[in-house]
Amino acid sequence: MNRGPLLTDADFVQIEAHGLTGDEVLRQLALFAAPPASARLLRPATVGDGIVRIGEERHPGLVARWAEACRAGRLSKFVPASGAASRMFAGLEAADSPEIARYLENASRFPFADGLDRLRELPKGLVPFHRYADGARTPFEEHLVEAAAVVRDAGGACRLHVTISPEHEQSFRALLEGPGDRLAWKLGVRFEVDFSHQEPSTDTVAADLDDRPFRLADGSLLFRPGGHGALLRNLERSGGDVVLVKNIDNVQREEQAAPGILWKKLLAGSLLEIEDAARAEGRPVRVAGVVRNQGEPGGGPFWVAGPEGPSLQIVELSEVDLSDPGQAAIWKASTHFNPVDLAVSLRDGSGRPWRLADFVDESAVFIARKTKDGRALKALERPGLWNGAMARWRTVFVEIPVEAFTPVKTVFDLLRPEHRPETS
Repeated sequence: MNRGPLLTDADFVQIEAHGLTGDEVLRQLALFAAPPASARLLRPATVGDGIVRIGEERHPGLVARWAEACRAGRLSKFVPASGAASRMFAGLEAADSPEIARYLENASRFPFADGLDRLRELPKGLVPFHRYADGARTPFEEHLVEAAAVVRDAGGACRLHVTISPEHEQSFRALLEGPGDRLAWKLGVRFEVDFSHQEPSTDTVAADLDDRPFRLADGSLLFRPGGHGALLRNLERSGGDVVLVKNIDNVQREEQAAPGILWKKLLAGSLLEIEDAARAEGRPVRVAGVVRNQGEPGGGPFWVAGPEGPSLQIVELSEVDLSDPGQAAIWKASTHFNPVDLAVSLRDGSGRPWRLADFVDESAVFIARKTKDGRALKALERPGLWNGAMARWRTVFVEIPVEAFTPVKTVFDLLRPEHRPETS
């Protein structure tokens, strides 16, 4: 391999210790110098043109497919839960800000008693979201409750794979062994939860503004987490078959969860129906729920041009060249957005696990401007887990009702009716 002028012998020692290869780091540096082209939108996916609307007459058949696979132990949940809660509390730093005044005015309505500084240090999965008669529940606990309803097998086992930061593993395990055990007893189930971390080998190298390796004061390279696309390896190693994927902050109160639970079953049933009809197609399948635009942030479903022809993709705003009037018009015409509510198939028709890396669009990266120690840098994120990391999967979009999507992006979202007790 030609090392070129960018990397030193000491760099290669550091690279290998990080679990990467010199070729991979040079490939990443080349992406800074020559970023891939923006996604080329052809048109928005709409109902009847890329988005399926499931009529009520189909519900019994799809739920029956889900129930059969569920009893057989084929279903599990995958929950990315390593995100920090700091963004949730953004704007509450200044004592005289309008946000802090609103927060203090509603303090008694929030389900937590800890101070803001303590809450900001937690991952979002450990922040209390909902207040019940017997105490508050975190999103992690609400995902356990949902698991009991949608992935419980004939023996009562509910399998979940949760990605977390290493420093918070003990706290998640304590929650599982305390409140989690009490929920298991109440619901008559057994939770089988695996935790995993984003691997260092999925980190990416940072570059300076001249597209050369960004170096720390001691001359070493700076590696940064590769974004949620790095969790593709965790998803594959979860060992799942039919897996329900949902963000940690999209949870409902137990008494308000019926719509979300129904649509988990329908997404899984749709996936199983597609599997039966297309076992020889030769690629993983995902059925992604999409919601009608309600002003929520996030990507959406589009028909996108590619080397193998048009395909259905989930596209983020950062992937689109909005300086192109035509592309901006297509983006603006989108009717639905992506709430990250998926059913995915990780095994082929013979039950063998897919090698998910074979279906990634490696060019679908994100490049962002960041700082380190007061110095500007370029950061590289791997293809997003439900974007470029699944670009070559067979994709089916299904319209789901907005009632099934109740995210908490800011602390004030907890004041919405769907997160409040019915008696409040």
